[in-house]
Amino acid sequence: MVSLVAGPTTYAFSATVTAFIGGITLGSALGSRVAGRTRRPALWLAAALTWAAIAASWASTLAGGYLPRLIAHQVTASPGAFRQVLLRYAVAAALILPAAAGLGAAFPLALAMAGTGQPRVARQFSVVNAVNTLGAIAGSLVAGFLAIRSLGLQDTVGVVSALLILDGLVVITWGRLSKNARLVGFVATAAAVAVLIRVPRWDRALLASGAYKYAAYLEDEDDLESALTAGQLLYDRDGAASTVSVKRLTGALSLAIDGKIDASNAGDMLTQKLLAHLPLLLHPDPHEVCVIGLGSGVTLGSALLHPIARADVLEISPEVVEASRYFAADNRNALEDPRTHLIVGDGRSHLLLSSRSYDVIISEPSNPWMAGVAALFTREFFTAVRARLRPGGLICQWAHAYDITDGDLRSIVATFSSVFPDSTMWLIGESDVLLVASTGPLDSHIADLARRWQRPGIAADLSTVSALEPFALWSLFAGGPEEMKRYGTGAAIQSDDRMALEFSAPRALSSGAASGNASTLLQLLGLQGGPPVIRLARARAGATEWRHRGAMLLAESEHATAYDAYAKASSLDPHDPAALDGLVRTAVASHKETPALDVLKSLHRMHPRVPAILIATSKLLAASGFTEQAIAAARDACDIEPVEPAALEQLASIFGDVGDADQLATVVEKLQRVQPDVARTRYYAAAVRFIRGQAAEALQLSQQAIALDPRYASAHNLVGAIHASLGQQNDARNALLTALRLNPRDSAPYLNLGLLELTANNRAAAAGYFAEALSLDPKSSAARHGLAQTR
Repeated sequence: MVSLVAGPTTYAFSATVTAFIGGITLGSALGSRVAGRTRRPALWLAAALTWAAIAASWASTLAGGYLPRLIAHQVTASPGAFRQVLLRYAVAAALILPAAAGLGAAFPLALAMAGTGQPRVARQFSVVNAVNTLGAIAGSLVAGFLAIRSLGLQDTVGVVSALLILDGLVVITWGRLSKNARLVGFVATAAAVAVLIRVPRWDRALLASGAYKYAAYLEDEDDLESALTAGQLLYDRDGAASTVSVKRLTGALSLAIDGKIDASNAGDMLTQKLLAHLPLLLHPDPHEVCVIGLGSGVTLGSALLHPIARADVLEISPEVVEASRYFAADNRNALEDPRTHLIVGDGRSHLLLSSRSYDVIISEPSNPWMAGVAALFTREFFTAVRARLRPGGLICQWAHAYDITDGDLRSIVATFSSVFPDSTMWLIGESDVLLVASTGPLDSHIADLARRWQRPGIAADLSTVSALEPFALWSLFAGGPEEMKRYGTGAAIQSDDRMALEFSAPRALSSGAASGNASTLLQLLGLQGGPPVIRLARARAGATEWRHRGAMLLAESEHATAYDAYAKASSLDPHDPAALDGLVRTAVASHKETPALDVLKSLHRMHPRVPAILIATSKLLAASGFTEQAIAAARDACDIEPVEPAALEQLASIFGDVGDADQLATVVEKLQRVQPDVARTRYYAAAVRFIRGQAAEALQLSQQAIALDPRYASAHNLVGAIHASLGQQNDARNALLTALRLNPRDSAPYLNLGLLELTANNRAAAAGYFAEALSLDPKSSAARHGLAQTR
């Protein structure tokens, strides 16, 4: 419960154990003191049990809503203070202490009750002690293996509270009590029942949101809870090891463990696929693969595209296995493949105890700041991996460059290199690190990657994450054995006996000390470093290859590194509108508008007659709020090439956004002469009519745009807005939902749906749409205003 509320680190476990043992100790001391002075231990025993039931119910109430909200606001207010993190755990653990104190007091009071007036005191004491011991063992087993998984955490706590109340009732009914004492006991029991009945259901959406981590990324405390709970919770189940959930938000699915997102079919797809493809492309003839950590199953699905005979998948959580089925379309029903052998158990134990060996072992655990995960980053673990590799076998180990200190990342690399001297490092954007090694050097295999790219189905799968040629993977190479040795020099080696990472990693989560890790790794290699094939690939890469790299990283939401790739592509080919458009998009997303504008100005000075540069400049200025300058840049592009559709469309977009119907109409007239039968031309013509209040004509024109391009999401959104203005709610809803299906990353349909539901007085639905719009555009004043109206 503490892990779900405050984060699943080793500190949460320590806080839980400390609070429980402390509560038991305190309760035992109080119970012993009372037992030695009272003549009615039965009444006090009933009181202790009843108190424990009330305390457990009260703790459940706070944990299910109030406490995660409190922590979320605290994280937003002071995200970088580790003492605040410790205070968070102390507050969460305090929930456990009152109930534990009641349980601790019950034992000495039960002993006192057993010894009252009994001739065979020793035997009675032994019975109480035996029952207490057996109950503790049975309770742990039933809760961990049956109750939590079957009933869920909240209902398990509720059952425990009910049993405590029942125990108290038994003591009151059959204990040696006076009439008045028994009456007092019944009243207390009734109060406990009332408290239990009134415990509200937990806010599962809030608990699944990982507020303890993700609230730090949100700016506005007023809409904090709406932002955290935005989306639809599809799956949420408590297990013995963790709580697993699946959420759909703005068209993307994400899988979270105790609120921390571990996989998604949006920004994580490149990493998940490369965990399989990179080592398998480097291996000349892989047959058997071991994947440690199922997650969404995407890595397994990509591995199965290679000509392998068997894939053993180790997953410790049955709930993750269930949740992965929501990603069946993304992993190609990987669990149903006859080559897949699912083992629900601990991956490290499997490697230590199994005699099976593998050609490739893929280890994709969660972050080492989560309790227990650091054991998958130790020398002993990597040694176990090496022992299970066949001659020439490879390991691909995931690590991360975010939310981790420089020292901890160096320690992981040094530990890996100590077992695999011939190791390599691959950096995906600024976030994910893949450590790939074999029992020998990999240089020749890296060169052969291009040939193995031609294996059936591989290129097609990699193209779904915009990795379109071997250069896409070669460009991720960040270092070989020498660079890794230099990077890890002096760093601590993680071992089972000295697993410092488990304690230092959670500190980095709140310190924000990891911002320079990626740049440090990129500097290791230099311009002339790496194997010959890497150096040659970089030297020969042209604008197209760099643009493809930018698109690959943009799909992974690695905006800063995607910006660098697009800037390189634009400098090599300033006539490439796709590269320039990517430069603008990534500049806005990574807050690099100023340097991007400098790049575009420089390109314009060198190539003054290229309209694409001015169009990109106009887009960047418009996105930055400089409307007049954006219009001027677009007009300059039109002066160079009066019939350039892209320049006219950019002007139309600006005038449409500001609602200037007259200027928009002028541009539309030019578009109708240049490209009359294009969907965008009809769309902007419809926008002119809609702004002027001519709904019927606007509807006709926007439907014509859809006829020309049925997948034109903006046209469907306009149709929805027109129907809404005419009071045709069902037609409006259908059109807007179609727009969402076609482009779930556009905030406009969410805003329009929110307004539509607000008009229909469906406040809950409206709030959900406004929250999703806000998740796409945190600065949207319309979304914030809409949310305020739903309250």
